Amino acid sequence: LAEATSNRASSSMGKRKLDSKHPITCIVSGLYAGGKLAVARALLKELRSATVLVGDPAAKQALSTKEVIEYNGETPKLPHGLGNVVVLAHDLAQPSRIAAATTSGGRAAPKLLCVIDARSFLDEWESVDALPEKVREAGKKDLRAHLSDKKPCEILAECVESADVIALSHSEAADADELEMLEAMLRELNPCAAVVRRSGAGGGGRAAEGSTAGEDAEGRLLQALERGGGAE
Repeated sequence: LAEATSNRASSSMGKRKLDSKHPITCIVSGLYAGGKLAVARALLKELRSATVLVGDPAAKQALSTKEVIEYNGETPKLPHGLGNVVVLAHDLAQPSRIAAATTSGGRAAPKLLCVIDARSFLDEWESVDALPEKVREAGKKDLRAHLSDKKPCEILAECVESADVIALSHSEAADADELEMLEAMLRELNPCAAVVRRSGAGGGGRAAEGSTAGEDAEGRLLQALERGGGAE
């Protein structure tokens, strides 16, 4: 989660702390729950302070920070005067709906961060299979699962096409040719989004081989959020 406005960041910014005078909201979306948690942890490490709103009780238990609030309504409500906010959306949430609900007077427009698994995205994208019946039925009873009637490929499309930044978790484990194909495909689907490679589930470490710049993956993700997207 970055806290600057959408002003362009300089390439020398590195891992500096963000300016808390201009807090922002970052909405982390996608079907890959483990990747979303790892990226959220990495973002929280870089912030002086942040409130985390989660759409899943399991995520609340997994995050070791005091400022975690589970929201139970269709979308989270941001209290007045709140600083930096990371929204860890339900796996079946529609990120654009959460963004509309969390846009309020005096706050910058939310930044949408989509997390996908580079090892399996292409297979999931091409599949016409529906969500497992158990998942669909649970989603029908959960107001936060806006897309419970959609196929996984449709949910992925919603998250990718609305994102400011797309984080590719497990990029080091993906086939090199498939990874290049995936990045080209993502940039065609959403030319305005920054595509950032992440090692492992997405929680940190050095940037995957072939990614831009020599900075660590965590710092580049924060810079991409500050810029609000833009191809890297």
